[in-house]
Amino acid sequence: MKKAIVLAGGGAKGAYQAGFMKAIDESKWDYQIVTGTSIGALNACLLAQKDIDVLLHLWETVDEKDIFSNELPTIGGDLETMLDQSHLAISFFKTYVKEKGADITPLKYLIRRLLKEDVLLQSSIDFGLCTVRYPSLKPLYITKEEMPRQHIYNYLLASASCFPLFPIHHFDNQSYIDGGYFDNVPIDLALAMGADEVLVIDLAYPVKHSHYLHRPSIHYTHPQIELHGFMDFSRSSLDRLIRLGYLQGQKAMEKYVGNRYTFLPFQTSLFDIIYHEVLYTERKIREYTNSSSQDHLYQHFLETHFQEPLMIQDYLYVILDWICELMERDVSYVYRFDILTEDILKDFQEYCQSDFSKVFLGDWHIVEHLNGRGLVGVILHLLLYPEHDKIGIERLMTLFDKQYMMAQLIKWLYIKKQSL
Repeated sequence: MKKAIVLAGGGAKGAYQAGFMKAIDESKWDYQIVTGTSIGALNACLLAQKDIDVLLHLWETVDEKDIFSNELPTIGGDLETMLDQSHLAISFFKTYVKEKGADITPLKYLIRRLLKEDVLLQSSIDFGLCTVRYPSLKPLYITKEEMPRQHIYNYLLASASCFPLFPIHHFDNQSYIDGGYFDNVPIDLALAMGADEVLVIDLAYPVKHSHYLHRPSIHYTHPQIELHGFMDFSRSSLDRLIRLGYLQGQKAMEKYVGNRYTFLPFQTSLFDIIYHEVLYTERKIREYTNSSSQDHLYQHFLETHFQEPLMIQDYLYVILDWICELMERDVSYVYRFDILTEDILKDFQEYCQSDFSKVFLGDWHIVEHLNGRGLVGVILHLLLYPEHDKIGIERLMTLFDKQYMMAQLIKWLYIKKQSL
């Protein structure tokens, strides 16, 4: 069985793939094929050369001076939108008659230094990339066996020529632009090269190959938060991308758990409790609204879980995401569930006190608490002390279903702590 890794294009966001591959390397996950587009092609080439340490060092040290000779040119529109919507690029090309672009001489030197043709061709790992012919805009999928040795370097540059920011690349009587204009995530190429199992490391959400989601033997990974900085080669941005990629890689290898936020593996009875609370809440909302088709709460879960099917434990992970986002927790940190839950209880401690009702019920100061944290806190208090409910918990449950589920989780954390 042949395993493949597919690396998407995305400029400086390629640092995320370096972090992801560090986790893959630590897990000793074996693969025989790598494909990539644009920066993903360069990263894939290094993997095919078995230069994982070189890949990591590259992204831990690279900066803008290694890519451009001068400051980035100013271009109209959103380059990433152009890459994602080739019909916009085609209309643009018709009026963009001169071959303009940044001076990428440093990038050429960088690729020349990193590429080892003999090592690549002799490697047991197969390699392929995607580029696009210009001006016909016809795609080209090509493997290392199909590339003349003297032109491997040129094909790497061709795949990464994200015109108009970068110049069109010419060689061997043909012109090329970035492969992302046709296929930024070359899964098809990996399958054509004989892959039986595919690990995809995309750099964007929503994903561009949704028809490959939820398929047997295709594990489609993508960032759990939107990655910014297509051309941001600042050290702080790249380090953060490496870190986020590493965390996602560890989750892909089942070393860490969680959805958007990351946790050391843990077991808790709350997995089942919260799942059944969700089912109960959905049922009560349908009863209160007198509708059999109310599924807003489930849609919130699906949205946070990137429209992917949820297992029982995922409901807890998603609610933890909501609470961590509400409290502005660091998404690049690895959390211990027991420590985080203690912190959450401290954050909502005032709402767990029986006399809190005097604050908002006595003088009707509830409006002061109708912010993100306060709303969850008020619902939490009413769940713990239903005798204080002068509002109607069903109404709050229906109007603020996400906040209601956050409060339910905190309620159970509080109950469990009190029972110890």
